Amino acid sequence: MVDFLITRDGYGVPHVRADTAADAWAGMGYACAQDRLFQMDYDRRRACGRWAEVAGSAALGADVLARRLGLGAAAQLDVAVMSARVRTAFEAYASGVNQAIADGAQPLPGRYPVEEWRAWHSVAAYLVRHVQMGQWQHKLANAVLLARAGGDVFARLESRAVAGSPVAVPPDGRLTHQAADLLDEALGEVSGHLGFLSEVEPGSNAWAVSGRRTAHGGAVICNDSHRALDTPNVYWQCRVTCPDFDVSGATFPGLPGFPHFGYNGSVAWAITHGDADTQDLYLERFEGSRYLTPSGWAEAEVRHERIEVRGGSPVTVPVWATRHGPVVHGNPDAGVALALKWTGTHRPNRGFECLLPMLTARNVADLAGTQDGWVDPVNNLVCADADGSIAYQCRGELPVRSSDAARRLPVPGWDDGCEWTGTVPFSSLPRSVDPEAGFVMTANNAMTDADEPYISYTFSQPWRAERLRSLLTDAGQPSTDELAAMQADTVSLQARGWGELLAGLGPLADDDAESARALLAGWDGDLAAESAAALLYACYLRALAEALYRPVLGPETWTWIASGSLAPTLSMVRRWLGNDTWELLGGPVPPRVGDSAGDGADNRGELVMAAVPGALAAAWTAAVKAGGPDPRRWRWGDLHRAVRVHPLASPLPSAFNSAPMGGDADTVQAAGYGWRPGSPFTVTALSVYRQVVDLGAPGSASFVIPGGASGDPASPHFSDQFALWAAHRRIGMTDA
Repeated sequence: MVDFLITRDGYGVPHVRADTAADAWAGMGYACAQDRLFQMDYDRRRACGRWAEVAGSAALGADVLARRLGLGAAAQLDVAVMSARVRTAFEAYASGVNQAIADGAQPLPGRYPVEEWRAWHSVAAYLVRHVQMGQWQHKLANAVLLARAGGDVFARLESRAVAGSPVAVPPDGRLTHQAADLLDEALGEVSGHLGFLSEVEPGSNAWAVSGRRTAHGGAVICNDSHRALDTPNVYWQCRVTCPDFDVSGATFPGLPGFPHFGYNGSVAWAITHGDADTQDLYLERFEGSRYLTPSGWAEAEVRHERIEVRGGSPVTVPVWATRHGPVVHGNPDAGVALALKWTGTHRPNRGFECLLPMLTARNVADLAGTQDGWVDPVNNLVCADADGSIAYQCRGELPVRSSDAARRLPVPGWDDGCEWTGTVPFSSLPRSVDPEAGFVMTANNAMTDADEPYISYTFSQPWRAERLRSLLTDAGQPSTDELAAMQADTVSLQARGWGELLAGLGPLADDDAESARALLAGWDGDLAAESAAALLYACYLRALAEALYRPVLGPETWTWIASGSLAPTLSMVRRWLGNDTWELLGGPVPPRVGDSAGDGADNRGELVMAAVPGALAAAWTAAVKAGGPDPRRWRWGDLHRAVRVHPLASPLPSAFNSAPMGGDADTVQAAGYGWRPGSPFTVTALSVYRQVVDLGAPGSASFVIPGGASGDPASPHFSDQFALWAAHRRIGMTDA
């Protein structure tokens, strides 16, 4: 029997106290099982391809893909190579979970029995949350797009970060050129099973301001993590205290440690997704059970797995693997399929060795140094310490490849044209400590202006990063409250640019187009929830994207892109639009060399402007249909709402599970939506965890999630933070 004490604050957030580190981890596992056992079991089952046992045939596609990915086997290999100290933490955590189960904790009372938790289940639950975050789905979507639209169209639709985009290092630097372009040979239609462990593309904001820049002299760190609005929330808040460490923060349910967000009294840290290219897809040729290699035909690994289906008959599926990794799409029996190579699973990983040193780091240099050895995902780590210092550190394993061919598309697997030859050294990863600008920031934008090391072909569209950069640059000596208020910022610089541009046009001949132009002309771009212009602007962006890309792609391919059936297509459209309008709308651009650099931008601007009148008219029609005939009654938040969704009940029938929102995908308050004309503006990705830590006033540290500590709908702590989150308020981080 382990020895720990669990107390909870008024929001049910647990504080675990113990006399040893092992007992502290056991207490963390116990508390998490009390709160989130359903979610832990859900992620474990998804990772192992066993969710259909609970959810029935609707989960079969995702289970098939999970079996193909082999996350369970990879997790067991990772545990096998852990150091004794880290393995002890994972095993102690598992013992705490099992003690909670023995004491009566259940996933969903009366629905189904729970199985024993093991150390490797924690790793599997972590892997299933991150296999979805890499570039393989982008490469798959690009392959489908290339096959459908052809090489000329594919080359026209630019998703690389536009020149002039903000970079993370240095924090006041810009991208002076686009990354090298690569267009591989055309692929045939990618067909076969497309079951997917669905999750929208992740994002996040994080910034830290040095003590020499703030009004009170203490460093401040703020962050918000962007994902789909899962229920229960993807993050679980906790404080864990023992003689070795005292840390508050948030972590994935099922995982010991605080790899993403934490505060240990001396240092606070946060991460954003790095958008790094750590996953390659290889097109493999099959003949029976063999696949083609540079040395001839080799035997693939093939096994058959049985999937139990609630309310249905069991299904047996073949699971294939080649020298590159598991076959994740396509059917080898048809002669061709796609294999995935990913840093997270291609060999046993020891990335979790970083977890324990983070807990006791005393300053930002210490914390950045603890990230040597982190594997996946590649993150932007931002941190601040009690001495007033701040730092940025890229962390994670970046593969070095024998060629650049795989940056945008799958590559042939039957030659050695694009193989992994090594790993970028930790010392070569972007890093900045106490930069002259007095702040560090990241909004999933490009990390550096350098071509080496290669990090990714594409990053998030630059508008959100540009807005955050401008707020920090112009802040003077901000207070903590002023820095925290940036999390609620709903100004889109893209929208503001349209307001300025449209003010110089017109009047337009079409009445609807002119009505739309007049409402948006001179607008400040604030997509507040109560704004009428914001609703019209959202309709306009949809209409403009359709006007620009539907003729190029054709109706069928545009419908597929706008549907978001592959999640990356939603961000692809935003990146195309960002590239086509960045300079037109006043985005900073680097000095041009000669005349060649401007030709493409000028042509893009002409194409966009030609589409504006029709898009304005279509937007007015759509806004009237959505909000009624009187623009004075339009409210963006009436149609743009955050809606909590549960894996077994979608959506949840409670007033505490939906909230009006301002902003969009280009604002600091992230609130993206889909592109399909006429579809609801339901928010697809938003902040699922906010944190503010003033290192000069440690007792004021705060955090919030859009939900609550408990995953039980019957608990008073299931939704008690949701209204606070919607109002941009937070709860004490060290109150428990």
